[in-house]
Amino acid sequence: MIGITSYGAYIPWHRIDRQNFVKAWGGFAIPGERAVASYDEDSLTMSVEAARDCLGDTDPHTVDGLFFATTTSPYKEKQCS
Repeated sequence: MIGITSYGAYIPWHRIDRQNFVKAWGGFAIPGERAVASYDEDSLTMSVEAARDCLGDTDPHTVDGLFFATTTSPYKEKQCS
């Protein structure tokens, strides 16, 4: 089959209250919280989780292509090292 047949998503577990942004930078905040990546999560590790969600119970050997595109590619070495 040609085209997009499935998609996946991953949202980091950690949350920060939007009021913390107001305390740090002033202004106003939309009520609620924001998802934030953990110290060991980057765009590549989060995309792996999204790919796992995308595949679900699908046999990986039946997949013809899986593509990763980002503007925030991880560095060769971890930033926190």
